[in-house]
Amino acid sequence: MSAASRLRERLAEAGVAIALGGDGNLEWQATADPPPDLLAEARRLKPELLAMLRAEAANANGAGLLTLSEIVTLVEAIAAADPIAAPDRVREAAALMRRAGHARSEIAATLLPSVPLPTIGMAARLAIEDGWVAAEAERDAR
Repeated sequence: MSAASRLRERLAEAGVAIALGGDGNLEWQATADPPPDLLAEARRLKPELLAMLRAEAANANGAGLLTLSEIVTLVEAIAAADPIAAPDRVREAAALMRRAGHARSEIAATLLPSVPLPTIGMAARLAIEDGWVAAEAERDAR
């Protein structure tokens, strides 16, 4: 269970319900003033609370989070991809998970560890080569 989920349970026990407002921000409904420590924790975890509520809203609207087997398939495709193609696979998988309502932190924690070190090295090398080519073209244009 995530920290945001645990906090929502603790808030509910204190008589506070949170929801995603029409403006995309947090809405609070409380039967009494919540304890200051819970409010402080809610402020600290606001991005995670919003991501959790947005994912729940996306699921309620029919998007549906990807299942574990679907995520495993994405991770296997990234791990098995040619080092040059793997960054594109990561972007595609991240976009698919985002459309399904997964939070960015969840996507990063799920996908990035599956990227093999040679792929990271290849991506860095290609970025450096692109920079050199651009710098040489700029120099030659002068």
